[in-house]
Amino acid sequence: MKNTEILLTIKLQQTLFIDPKRVRLLKEIQQCGSINQAAKNAKVSYKSAWDHLEAMHKISPRPLLERNIGGKNGGGTALTTYAERLLQLYDLLEKTQDHAFQILQDESVPLDSLLSATARFSLQSSARNQFFGKVACQRIIDSRCVVDVNVTNLPEPLHVSITTKSSARLKLMTEKEVMLMFKAPWVKITKQPLENQANQFAVTIKSVNDEEAILQFGDTDIEFCATVSRPNDWQVGQQVWVHIDQEQIILATLG
Repeated sequence: MKNTEILLTIKLQQTLFIDPKRVRLLKEIQQCGSINQAAKNAKVSYKSAWDHLEAMHKISPRPLLERNIGGKNGGGTALTTYAERLLQLYDLLEKTQDHAFQILQDESVPLDSLLSATARFSLQSSARNQFFGKVACQRIIDSRCVVDVNVTNLPEPLHVSITTKSSARLKLMTEKEVMLMFKAPWVKITKQPLENQANQFAVTIKSVNDEEAILQFGDTDIEFCATVSRPNDWQVGQQVWVHIDQEQIILATLG
């Protein structure tokens, strides 16, 4: 929907703080260093510009403008660091809104999970394997925190080994949504199951080329991507086993 326009408005104390018109005014001040010239560039009257700036100033947590005295052009008006960050935040929110609207057209993206939706439309990663799940439990083994994560359609949790500091930083708790990522080289393929091996699943080779194999778990939409060094050893439709080292899985979550 190329013609879609989403106008972002931010209120503070139930009063308009910033909108597209005020953003343009601040950006013009940032560019030219003059309220008078900024008003002309934004195609508003000088009085209207002052009214907007005064209204923002009254409810802003920090000053938005500062006067530059003297200098080559005899002084002028500049944005404070807070105002510059405000513009950056506004641009970021606009991009987020645009991405959010785009995923509305992709029915494969669930909208009942903030983490899943956010990651799918904004996160780019070199890790070919990305899954979403919820923390089932966590325990300390050999000074490491092993986190069990339930992933829909997998019969057993994925086990992830991280440091205790990482667990605390991620604020992990039961039922918290997490994202799991691991690169294709860490997915190992064997023709027979290994004994006492965590994160091991029976899969079918869906496709294979000189670099990688795509492996499907049952009749589900779950697929693993694995790097292969000897592609001739594997065939499409072949039943194999995959296993992932629990220390090679990266966990991510929202705060």
